[in-house]
Amino acid sequence: MEESKSVIKGEFDRSGQYDSGLKSLVRSLQWAFIFLLVVIVGLLVYFVTAGGYFSVEPQHAVIVMKFGKVEQTYTSDGHWFLPYPVNRWVMVRTNQQSLQVDFLPAETPDGAPPQALQPGRDSYLITGDANIIHSTWRMTYHVSNPARYFQSLSTPEDPGASDTQELDVNGFAGTRGPQTLLRNLFREAVIKVTSSLPVDSMLYGGRAAYSDAVRNEFAQKLLLIDCGVEVDNVSLEQVFPPLKTKPAFDEVAAASNTVDSLRSKAEQYAVQASNEALATKTELISRAETYKEMVVSGTKAESVYFQKILEQYKKNPRTVLMTLYTNTLAEVMNKQQGKYILGSSGPGTKQVRLLLNHEQKRQAPAEVAEGK
Repeated sequence: MEESKSVIKGEFDRSGQYDSGLKSLVRSLQWAFIFLLVVIVGLLVYFVTAGGYFSVEPQHAVIVMKFGKVEQTYTSDGHWFLPYPVNRWVMVRTNQQSLQVDFLPAETPDGAPPQALQPGRDSYLITGDANIIHSTWRMTYHVSNPARYFQSLSTPEDPGASDTQELDVNGFAGTRGPQTLLRNLFREAVIKVTSSLPVDSMLYGGRAAYSDAVRNEFAQKLLLIDCGVEVDNVSLEQVFPPLKTKPAFDEVAAASNTVDSLRSKAEQYAVQASNEALATKTELISRAETYKEMVVSGTKAESVYFQKILEQYKKNPRTVLMTLYTNTLAEVMNKQQGKYILGSSGPGTKQVRLLLNHEQKRQAPAEVAEGK
Protein backbone atom coordinates (compact mmCIF):
# COMPACT_ATOMS: atom_id res chain seq x y z
CA MET A 1 0.00 0.00 0.00
CA GLU A 2 2.78 2.37 0.92
CA GLU A 3 4.53 1.48 -2.31
CA SER A 4 1.42 2.36 -4.29
CA LYS A 5 1.17 5.73 -2.52
CA SER A 6 4.77 6.52 -3.20
CA VAL A 7 4.32 5.50 -6.82
CA ILE A 8 1.28 7.77 -7.15
CA LYS A 9 3.10 10.58 -5.41
CA GLY A 10 6.09 10.12 -7.58
CA GLU A 11 3.93 10.10 -10.64
CA PHE A 12 2.04 13.19 -9.45
CA ASP A 13 5.03 15.28 -8.47
CA ARG A 14 8.14 13.75 -9.90
CA SER A 15 10.04 17.04 -9.89
CA GLY A 16 8.79 18.35 -6.42
CA GLN A 17 7.57 21.67 -7.88
CA TYR A 18 4.18 21.54 -5.97
CA ASP A 19 5.56 20.93 -2.47
CA SER A 20 5.58 24.61 -1.44
CA GLY A 21 2.01 25.19 -2.67
CA LEU A 22 0.68 22.18 -0.87
CA LYS A 23 2.35 23.28 2.31
CA SER A 24 0.84 26.79 1.99
CA LEU A 25 -2.62 25.32 1.37
CA VAL A 26 -2.37 23.08 4.38
CA ARG A 27 -1.22 25.98 6.51
CA SER A 28 -4.12 28.16 5.31
CA LEU A 29 -6.61 25.44 6.00
CA GLN A 30 -5.21 25.06 9.47
CA TRP A 31 -5.59 28.80 10.22
CA ALA A 32 -9.11 28.81 8.78
CA PHE A 33 -10.04 25.87 10.95
CA ILE A 34 -8.65 27.63 14.04
CA PHE A 35 -10.55 30.84 13.17
CA LEU A 36 -13.83 28.97 12.68
CA LEU A 37 -13.26 27.13 15.93
CA VAL A 38 -12.71 30.41 17.78
CA VAL A 39 -15.84 31.92 16.21
CA ILE A 40 -17.95 28.87 17.07
CA VAL A 41 -16.66 28.83 20.64
CA GLY A 42 -17.32 32.60 20.96
CA LEU A 43 -20.86 32.19 19.63
CA LEU A 44 -21.48 29.34 22.03
CA VAL A 45 -20.18 31.44 24.92
CA TYR A 46 -22.35 34.42 23.85
CA PHE A 47 -25.34 32.10 23.34
CA VAL A 48 -25.22 30.73 26.87
CA THR A 49 -24.27 34.03 28.59
CA ALA A 50 -25.01 37.54 27.28
CA GLY A 51 -27.23 36.43 24.41
CA GLY A 52 -29.99 35.32 26.76
CA TYR A 53 -29.74 38.12 29.33
CA PHE A 54 -31.98 41.18 29.49
CA SER A 55 -32.65 43.89 32.07
CA VAL A 56 -36.06 45.54 32.55
CA GLU A 57 -35.88 49.32 32.24
CA PRO A 58 -37.89 51.58 34.60
CA GLN A 59 -41.55 52.10 33.60
CA HIS A 60 -41.32 49.19 31.16
CA ALA A 61 -42.30 45.54 31.15
CA VAL A 62 -40.65 42.64 29.27
CA ILE A 63 -42.78 39.84 27.82
CA VAL A 64 -40.91 36.54 27.37
CA MET A 65 -42.23 34.19 24.64
CA LYS A 66 -41.03 30.62 24.14
CA PHE A 67 -41.51 29.42 20.56
CA GLY A 68 -44.06 32.25 20.08
CA LYS A 69 -46.13 31.53 23.21
CA VAL A 70 -46.18 34.02 26.08
CA GLU A 71 -44.49 32.52 29.11
CA GLN A 72 -43.99 35.31 31.65
CA THR A 73 -44.03 39.10 32.09
CA TYR A 74 -41.29 40.85 34.08
CA THR A 75 -41.39 44.41 35.38
CA SER A 76 -38.03 44.72 37.17
CA ASP A 77 -34.49 43.29 37.60
CA GLY A 78 -32.41 41.27 35.12
CA HIS A 79 -33.22 37.81 33.76
CA TRP A 80 -31.64 35.14 31.54
CA PHE A 81 -33.29 32.79 29.03
CA LEU A 82 -32.11 30.80 26.08
CA PRO A 83 -31.99 33.31 23.24
CA TYR A 84 -33.70 33.20 19.86
CA PRO A 85 -34.95 30.95 18.29
CA VAL A 86 -35.93 29.27 21.57
CA ASN A 87 -37.06 32.42 23.41
CA ARG A 88 -37.92 35.92 22.31
CA TRP A 89 -38.82 38.96 24.39
CA VAL A 90 -40.38 42.32 23.68
CA MET A 91 -40.39 45.46 25.81
CA VAL A 92 -43.66 47.36 26.45
CA ARG A 93 -44.00 50.83 27.97
CA THR A 94 -46.10 50.91 31.15
CA ASN A 95 -45.70 54.58 32.02
CA GLN A 96 -48.43 57.16 31.46
CA GLN A 97 -48.94 58.09 27.80
CA SER A 98 -51.17 60.70 26.18
CA LEU A 99 -53.12 61.17 22.97
CA GLN A 100 -54.44 64.41 21.49
CA VAL A 101 -57.85 64.19 19.80
CA ASP A 102 -59.27 67.26 18.05
CA PHE A 103 -62.61 68.03 16.42
CA LEU A 104 -61.57 71.19 14.57
CA PRO A 105 -62.23 72.65 11.14
CA ALA A 106 -59.52 72.19 8.54
CA GLU A 107 -57.21 75.13 7.97
CA THR A 108 -57.21 77.00 4.69
CA PRO A 109 -53.97 77.59 2.72
CA ASP A 110 -53.58 81.01 4.37
CA GLY A 111 -53.71 79.40 7.81
CA ALA A 112 -57.15 80.68 8.83
CA PRO A 113 -60.04 78.29 9.58
CA PRO A 114 -62.76 78.15 6.91
CA GLN A 115 -65.98 80.09 7.37
CA ALA A 116 -68.18 77.29 6.01
CA LEU A 117 -67.90 73.71 7.25
CA GLN A 118 -67.64 70.88 4.74
CA PRO A 119 -68.34 67.24 5.67
CA GLY A 120 -65.36 65.00 5.04
CA ARG A 121 -62.92 67.87 5.28
CA ASP A 122 -63.75 69.50 8.62
CA SER A 123 -64.11 67.74 11.94
CA TYR A 124 -67.00 68.75 14.21
CA LEU A 125 -69.55 67.35 16.66
CA ILE A 126 -73.37 67.37 16.60
CA THR A 127 -75.09 67.90 19.97
CA GLY A 128 -78.32 66.38 21.23
CA ASP A 129 -80.29 69.50 20.26
CA ALA A 130 -78.88 69.52 16.68
CA ASN A 131 -76.18 72.16 17.20
CA ILE A 132 -72.57 72.03 15.96
CA ILE A 133 -69.54 72.48 18.20
CA HIS A 134 -65.76 72.02 18.00
CA SER A 135 -63.58 70.68 20.81
CA THR A 136 -60.06 69.57 21.65
CA TRP A 137 -59.27 66.75 24.07
CA ARG A 138 -56.24 65.21 25.74
CA MET A 139 -56.47 61.65 27.02
CA THR A 140 -53.87 59.96 29.22
CA TYR A 141 -53.64 56.21 29.77
CA HIS A 142 -51.25 53.46 30.84
CA VAL A 143 -50.75 49.77 30.03
CA SER A 144 -51.95 47.77 33.05
CA ASN A 145 -51.58 44.29 31.48
CA PRO A 146 -48.59 44.21 29.06
CA ALA A 147 -49.19 40.63 27.86
CA ARG A 148 -52.86 41.30 27.13
CA TYR A 149 -51.93 44.57 25.43
CA PHE A 150 -49.38 42.85 23.16
CA GLN A 151 -51.65 39.92 22.31
CA SER A 152 -54.99 41.69 21.80
CA LEU A 153 -53.89 44.77 19.86
CA SER A 154 -52.19 44.90 16.50
CA THR A 155 -48.93 46.10 17.95
CA PRO A 156 -45.77 46.32 15.82
CA GLU A 157 -42.77 44.12 16.51
CA ASP A 158 -41.50 46.97 18.66
CA PRO A 159 -44.51 48.07 20.80
CA GLY A 160 -42.84 51.39 21.48
CA ALA A 161 -42.71 52.26 17.77
CA SER A 162 -45.31 54.37 15.97
CA ASP A 163 -48.31 52.83 14.26
CA THR A 164 -47.67 51.48 10.78
CA GLN A 165 -48.94 53.13 7.60
CA GLU A 166 -51.33 50.99 5.56
CA LEU A 167 -53.90 51.21 2.77
CA ASP A 168 -57.49 50.15 3.42
CA VAL A 169 -59.72 48.25 0.98
CA ASN A 170 -60.70 51.51 -0.72
CA GLY A 171 -57.10 52.56 -1.24
CA PHE A 172 -57.08 55.31 1.40
CA ALA A 173 -53.88 55.66 3.42
CA GLY A 174 -54.14 55.32 7.18
CA THR A 175 -52.40 54.04 10.28
CA ARG A 176 -52.82 50.72 12.04
CA GLY A 177 -51.79 50.02 15.60
CA PRO A 178 -52.71 50.45 19.27
CA GLN A 179 -52.62 54.23 19.30
CA THR A 180 -54.90 54.38 16.27
CA LEU A 181 -57.35 52.00 17.96
CA LEU A 182 -57.35 53.98 21.22
CA ARG A 183 -57.79 57.26 19.36
CA ASN A 184 -60.74 55.88 17.38
CA LEU A 185 -62.35 54.46 20.52
CA PHE A 186 -61.99 57.82 22.24
CA ARG A 187 -63.47 59.65 19.26
CA GLU A 188 -66.41 57.25 19.32
CA ALA A 189 -66.96 57.94 23.04
CA VAL A 190 -66.88 61.73 22.49
CA ILE A 191 -69.34 61.51 19.58
CA LYS A 192 -71.74 59.32 21.56
CA VAL A 193 -71.76 61.52 24.67
CA THR A 194 -72.00 64.76 22.68
CA SER A 195 -75.01 63.52 20.73
CA SER A 196 -76.92 62.99 23.99
CA LEU A 197 -76.38 66.42 25.61
CA PRO A 198 -77.70 69.93 24.85
CA VAL A 199 -75.25 72.52 23.63
CA ASP A 200 -75.72 74.84 26.64
CA SER A 201 -74.52 72.21 29.10
CA MET A 202 -71.25 71.80 27.17
CA LEU A 203 -70.50 75.44 26.35
CA TYR A 204 -71.43 77.09 29.63
CA GLY A 205 -72.27 75.39 32.91
CA GLY A 206 -71.58 71.68 32.48
CA ARG A 207 -68.09 71.25 31.03
CA ALA A 208 -66.88 69.19 33.99
CA ALA A 209 -69.88 66.85 33.77
CA TYR A 210 -69.36 66.59 30.01
CA SER A 211 -65.70 65.60 30.46
CA ASP A 212 -66.58 63.05 33.17
CA ALA A 213 -69.24 61.48 30.97
CA VAL A 214 -66.75 61.06 28.11
CA ARG A 215 -64.18 59.52 30.48
CA ASN A 216 -66.71 57.00 31.81
CA GLU A 217 -67.84 56.05 28.32
CA PHE A 218 -64.25 55.58 27.12
CA ALA A 219 -63.41 53.48 30.21
CA GLN A 220 -66.41 51.25 29.45
CA LYS A 221 -65.21 50.71 25.89
CA LEU A 222 -61.71 49.77 27.09
CA LEU A 223 -63.22 47.34 29.58
CA LEU A 224 -65.35 45.81 26.84
CA ILE A 225 -62.47 45.03 24.47
CA ASP A 226 -60.17 43.92 27.35
CA CYS A 227 -56.95 45.19 25.80
CA GLY A 228 -54.91 45.69 28.99
CA VAL A 229 -55.19 49.50 28.90
CA GLU A 230 -56.66 51.75 31.63
CA VAL A 231 -57.59 55.40 31.24
CA ASP A 232 -56.03 57.82 33.75
CA ASN A 233 -57.52 61.18 32.86
CA VAL A 234 -59.61 62.90 30.21
CA SER A 235 -59.21 66.66 29.82
CA LEU A 236 -61.48 68.92 27.77
CA GLU A 237 -59.07 71.63 26.69
CA GLN A 238 -61.50 73.83 24.75
CA VAL A 239 -65.01 73.75 23.29
CA PHE A 240 -66.58 76.42 21.09
CA PRO A 241 -69.26 76.86 18.38
CA PRO A 242 -68.53 77.46 14.67
CA LEU A 243 -67.23 80.90 13.72
CA LYS A 244 -70.40 81.94 11.90
CA THR A 245 -72.62 81.25 14.88
CA LYS A 246 -70.20 82.46 17.55
CA PRO A 247 -71.74 86.01 17.83
CA ALA A 248 -75.17 84.50 18.53
CA PHE A 249 -73.72 82.21 21.18
CA ASP A 250 -71.87 85.18 22.68
CA GLU A 251 -75.16 87.09 22.96
CA VAL A 252 -76.74 84.11 24.69
CA ALA A 253 -73.79 83.91 27.04
CA ALA A 254 -74.02 87.65 27.80
CA ALA A 255 -77.75 87.31 28.49
CA SER A 256 -77.07 84.36 30.73
CA ASN A 257 -74.43 86.34 32.61
CA THR A 258 -76.90 89.23 33.02
CA VAL A 259 -79.52 86.86 34.36
CA ASP A 260 -77.00 85.37 36.77
CA SER A 261 -75.97 88.85 37.92
CA LEU A 262 -79.58 89.96 38.47
CA ARG A 263 -80.38 86.72 40.24
CA SER A 264 -77.34 87.18 42.46
CA LYS A 265 -78.42 90.75 43.31
CA ALA A 266 -81.96 89.56 44.02
CA GLU A 267 -80.66 86.85 46.30
CA GLN A 268 -78.47 89.39 48.10
CA TYR A 269 -81.46 91.74 48.49
CA ALA A 270 -83.58 88.84 49.77
CA VAL A 271 -80.94 87.99 52.35
CA GLN A 272 -80.59 91.66 53.36
CA ALA A 273 -84.38 92.16 53.62
CA SER A 274 -84.69 88.94 55.61
CA ASN A 275 -81.94 90.04 57.98
CA GLU A 276 -83.56 93.48 58.42
CA ALA A 277 -86.95 91.88 59.04
CA LEU A 278 -85.43 89.56 61.61
CA ALA A 279 -83.70 92.51 63.28
CA THR A 280 -86.96 94.51 63.35
CA LYS A 281 -88.83 91.51 64.66
CA THR A 282 -86.26 91.04 67.42
CA GLU A 283 -86.44 94.74 68.33
CA LEU A 284 -90.25 94.76 68.44
CA ILE A 285 -90.32 91.63 70.53
CA SER A 286 -87.75 93.13 72.88
CA ARG A 287 -89.79 96.36 73.21
CA ALA A 288 -92.97 94.38 73.77
CA GLU A 289 -91.30 92.32 76.46
CA THR A 290 -89.99 95.48 78.13
CA TYR A 291 -93.42 97.18 77.96
CA LYS A 292 -95.04 94.01 79.27
CA GLU A 293 -92.67 93.89 82.22
CA MET A 294 -93.26 97.62 82.88
CA VAL A 295 -97.07 97.27 82.78
CA VAL A 296 -97.02 94.17 84.93
CA SER A 297 -94.69 95.84 87.45
CA GLY A 298 -96.84 98.99 87.53
CA THR A 299 -100.01 96.97 87.93
CA LYS A 300 -98.48 94.99 90.75
CA ALA A 301 -97.35 98.22 92.45
CA GLU A 302 -100.82 99.79 92.11
CA SER A 303 -102.35 96.57 93.39
CA VAL A 304 -100.19 96.75 96.50
CA TYR A 305 -101.02 100.48 96.92
CA PHE A 306 -104.76 99.90 96.61
CA GLN A 307 -104.57 96.96 98.97
CA LYS A 308 -103.00 99.22 101.61
CA ILE A 309 -105.59 101.98 101.03
CA LEU A 310 -108.33 99.39 101.27
CA GLU A 311 -107.01 98.25 104.59
CA GLN A 312 -106.90 101.89 105.86
CA TYR A 313 -110.35 102.59 104.40
CA LYS A 314 -111.86 99.71 106.29
CA LYS A 315 -110.44 101.11 109.52
CA ASN A 316 -111.34 104.84 108.97
CA PRO A 317 -113.35 105.53 105.79
CA ARG A 318 -113.89 109.34 106.23
CA THR A 319 -110.26 110.05 106.90
CA VAL A 320 -109.15 108.03 103.88
CA LEU A 321 -111.72 109.71 101.60
CA MET A 322 -110.70 113.17 102.76
CA THR A 323 -107.06 112.35 102.25
CA LEU A 324 -107.69 111.06 98.74
CA TYR A 325 -109.81 114.11 97.91
CA THR A 326 -107.16 116.47 99.18
CA ASN A 327 -104.37 114.70 97.27
CA THR A 328 -106.40 114.66 94.06
CA LEU A 329 -107.31 118.34 94.39
CA ALA A 330 -103.68 119.26 95.03
CA GLU A 331 -102.57 117.29 92.03
CA VAL A 332 -105.16 118.95 89.80
CA MET A 333 -104.45 122.46 91.08
CA ASN A 334 -100.74 121.94 90.69
CA LYS A 335 -101.19 121.51 86.96
CA GLN A 336 -103.06 124.86 86.51
CA GLN A 337 -101.34 128.22 85.91
CA GLY A 338 -103.99 130.55 87.33
CA LYS A 339 -105.71 129.37 90.45
CA TYR A 340 -108.93 130.95 91.78
CA ILE A 341 -110.54 129.50 94.86
CA LEU A 342 -113.95 130.81 95.89
CA GLY A 343 -115.28 129.90 99.24
CA SER A 344 -119.00 129.23 99.69
CA SER A 345 -119.35 129.84 103.40
CA GLY A 346 -120.79 133.04 104.94
CA PRO A 347 -123.56 135.51 103.93
CA GLY A 348 -123.27 138.52 101.67
CA THR A 349 -122.10 139.37 98.15
CA LYS A 350 -118.60 138.70 97.07
CA GLN A 351 -116.56 140.41 94.39
CA VAL A 352 -114.13 138.63 92.16
CA ARG A 353 -111.59 140.82 90.36
CA LEU A 354 -109.53 139.16 87.61
CA LEU A 355 -106.54 140.70 85.90
CA LEU A 356 -106.83 139.69 82.27
CA ASN A 357 -104.05 139.95 79.68
CA HIS A 358 -101.58 141.27 82.15
CA GLU A 359 -98.18 142.17 80.78
CA GLN A 360 -95.38 139.93 81.67
CA LYS A 361 -92.28 141.43 83.24
CA ARG A 362 -89.76 142.43 80.62
CA GLN A 363 -86.29 141.05 80.89
CA ALA A 364 -83.36 143.44 80.51
CA PRO A 365 -81.03 142.92 77.53
CA ALA A 366 -77.97 140.87 78.13
CA GLU A 367 -75.58 143.85 77.77
CA VAL A 368 -77.52 145.95 80.27
CA ALA A 369 -77.69 143.06 82.66
CA GLU A 370 -73.96 142.60 82.43
CA GLY A 371 -73.42 146.32 83.04
CA LYS A 372 -75.60 146.28 86.11
